Amino acid sequence: MSATTPAPLLEVHDLTVHYALPGRSRFLGGGKLRVHAVDGVSFDLGEGETLGIVGETGCGKSSLGRAVLQLVRPTAGSVRWRNRDLCTLPEGELREVRRELQIIFQDPLSSLNPRMTVGEIVAEPLRLHQPGMPAEERQRAVAEMFTRVGLRPDMTSRYPSEFSGGQAQRVSIARAMILAPRLIVCDEPVSALDVSIQAQVCNLLRDLQRETGISMIFISHDLAIVRYMCQRVLVMYLGQVMELADRDALFDRPLHPYSRALISAVPRADPQHLVAEIPVLDGEMPSPIDPPGGCPFHSRCPQAIPRCISTRPPLEDTGDGRKVACHRWREPPGSVPQMTRQP
Repeated sequence: MSATTPAPLLEVHDLTVHYALPGRSRFLGGGKLRVHAVDGVSFDLGEGETLGIVGETGCGKSSLGRAVLQLVRPTAGSVRWRNRDLCTLPEGELREVRRELQIIFQDPLSSLNPRMTVGEIVAEPLRLHQPGMPAEERQRAVAEMFTRVGLRPDMTSRYPSEFSGGQAQRVSIARAMILAPRLIVCDEPVSALDVSIQAQVCNLLRDLQRETGISMIFISHDLAIVRYMCQRVLVMYLGQVMELADRDALFDRPLHPYSRALISAVPRADPQHLVAEIPVLDGEMPSPIDPPGGCPFHSRCPQAIPRCISTRPPLEDTGDGRKVACHRWREPPGSVPQMTRQP
């Protein structure tokens, strides 16, 4: 680490999350079936930075975000927050750290307690982490936070069912921001909203980041929104990192075939800008219960060669600030004969 380069706030190393399936085991006593949700993921995050995490449904994005926050305990690996490993912290110390680490969920209405007013919901973190705060001061902080997220303070007495999806997500953002955290994990925070409301919520998050300097992990399957929100992007497939790069580098020149396929599927306003030589993905992602050997993407990769089946590619530093896990990243697409596939 250079003396002029600040240390990252968050350092994730070889993070692994495997879920045992209750009541299901392998044939002939082979042990419990396990879902390989996250499999050896590493990245870091700087202060004030937004890292996008993209991939198809089921690739492990949400499990990764929850494991970073210790809402799901990792099977292996480390999560260092400001040089403290959250995976080894006692529960009491972890609870103190949690005020710095917050999450915004995908469905705002299902994440808000319907029996509480929205004012009570936003005030709850203050009651938990600052129990000595006077009630009047707490109410004033909640009213100020409502104003910051674009809601009227007189709405605090309403219940979640009285709000639209966009308004409910603003309540969720207020709840996440009320403790002045340093990291927010946004788990597909706009995917349940109308397009016009998506833009409003994304702009709100960017405004709050400029005001406070918070860091964000932005999980989404919408690459257009990720390009707007994030400085760097991590591409996941079947629980593993396929590529990690600066936003512009990834969208302008993706190195991994999976990254190219995802970007080719982004709708374009001008048909002349469609990249015809990049195929849309065929088939479905293999089961995370029994992931394939070698490169996890080889069964769907248009450039796969025999080596891809037998050997898992390491996540290599390409020398220009990005990392990629592909045996052929140095070669242009189509330069090596493809593997012959059986029908």
